[in-house]
Amino acid sequence: MQDRHVPLFDWLRRLLPGPIPSGPLARGTRALERGCFDDAEALFVQALGLAATPGGIAAVRNKRAILAVHRRDLARAVDELIEALAAEPCSPAANTTLGNLLLESGDVDEAVAHYEFALFVDADYAPAYHNLGVAMHRLGRRGEAVRNLRKATRLETRMKRF
Repeated sequence: MQDRHVPLFDWLRRLLPGPIPSGPLARGTRALERGCFDDAEALFVQALGLAATPGGIAAVRNKRAILAVHRRDLARAVDELIEALAAEPCSPAANTTLGNLLLESGDVDEAVAHYEFALFVDADYAPAYHNLGVAMHRLGRRGEAVRNLRKATRLETRMKRF
């Protein structure tokens, strides 16, 4: 069960104008955010063909997993995350997405472990702080939830300035 504030913030984030993305991964991400799933999939196929590093492969596979979640194809999402983590086990994005799947399935403690690992790898990865805050809220740990959500907001604001 998703917290009711998450869709509102996601909707508001999509309304904010951003720079015009270049490259198939960035354009696919933008298409995904706008709900253009077929366009996103085609762009992610291109991006995967261009990915030259383990981190690049993991980034594309993670986005493909998120696309599969939006299409309610959880088996494909899991397959994509397995491929992402096989390419780059320390991918903060893939570990966070895996945490999200665990959180949605009700395994909050395991989700927290994945968010914390993502933050161990990249202490400035805002989505992991945000999702860790949501998980802490579900566990009834309100103070930790607020601290993590505030940290995510600070990091997102800082990143948008550059």
